Amino acid sequence: MKTIVLSPAKVNLYLKVLSRRPDGYHDLRSLVDLISLHDTIHIEDIAGDEIVVDDDRGILPRGEGNTVYRAVRMLREAAGVKKGVRVFIEKRIPIGSGLGGPSSNAATVLRELAARWELGLSNEDLKGIGSRVGADVALFLHGGSCVMEGIGDVITPVRLPSMWYVVVYPNVSVSTKAVYEGLRIVLTKKQNDIKLMENFSTPRQIAGILENDLEAVAITLCPQIQGIKDALKGTKTLGSLMSGSGSSVFAVFENEQDASQASLLSAIRKMGTVFVAQSVQGGVN
Repeated sequence: MKTIVLSPAKVNLYLKVLSRRPDGYHDLRSLVDLISLHDTIHIEDIAGDEIVVDDDRGILPRGEGNTVYRAVRMLREAAGVKKGVRVFIEKRIPIGSGLGGPSSNAATVLRELAARWELGLSNEDLKGIGSRVGADVALFLHGGSCVMEGIGDVITPVRLPSMWYVVVYPNVSVSTKAVYEGLRIVLTKKQNDIKLMENFSTPRQIAGILENDLEAVAITLCPQIQGIKDALKGTKTLGSLMSGSGSSVFAVFENEQDASQASLLSAIRKMGTVFVAQSVQGGVN
């Protein structure tokens, strides 16, 4: 029996880097929304104990370099099972885009296999496994808008208004490692001057807090990011921002019509691959 599930992308509406940790990671605070741009994942049991992960574009790494492969291996080790599984991914979320595709894929497969194999694991159990797979896996296991803190392991639900987005990927990936290495953190006693825990009620309120500490560094590595932001100024967007460590830029719109019209502008389309998406609550259905 084959299971087919959707694996959503995310955007970081606010991302503050608070400090560098002794282990080399960084403590963050980020407001995150899940969006309807998604990959489609096919899962089926196979004979033996092999883990097979493929994709339709041949762009994902093999073995331990693949987040889904690691997620399945760690899940089997944690549950003491040796079931074989084949995972096939139809990729729409660009790799190296700051939209969380690999972490979303891993979280989706963890959740589905735990249910498929009737392992009796709680979501907290899965988050424990996911935290060892990738920083954003816990976010996608939560499955909704949230404030993400620490190294991505502390998740607090938050209510966000339904929003429409235009997402532009410049067809160039940015190295997360290089972005963080170029970051110069200015530490203050006050970690955050925006009350991210409050519930926002309108897209315009969200647009008023758009901020990403990593954007300026990423622009030095990928000038196309600034070019996309400049092009988006000619639309009815309420604001735009780079997502994660880049290289995708998203723009916030109040309605589908404004987003759709913006996505068709030649000035936008010549900047890269363009997607129109909306907020999703509880993942992509």
